[in-house]
Amino acid sequence: NWRRYLERLEAMGYSRQIPEAEAGKRKVKLLYFTYLVQKMRTEQEEVELPETVTDVQAMMDWLRRVKREKGYLLAEGAVRLTVNRQFCEPFTKLHAGDEIAIVPTSPSPPAPPKD
Repeated sequence: NWRRYLERLEAMGYSRQIPEAEAGKRKVKLLYFTYLVQKMRTEQEEVELPETVTDVQAMMDWLRRVKREKGYLLAEGAVRLTVNRQFCEPFTKLHAGDEIAIVPTSPSPPAPPKD
């Protein structure tokens, strides 16, 4: 059964191998919800994760740094995440092509930090 399945995939032009041009790249799709859509000025974006980012916790730490002045919106406890439509834990591993939804835990955005 497995062999026939793989043959059908190949006949349709699909491959289980990662193309060499994309082998080192790990792009994921980020989806934003509620007030994050307005604050981030987008509903979704595709980002390439650095090699050091292997799990959800590392991705959120990296994303807070990348988003600079908007990073406080992604503070721990202010959002919940799903990976491929399943709520996840901080140690959940990330892979190329994952869809990550960032869902606020409150209907109101957190206050920006005071300098």
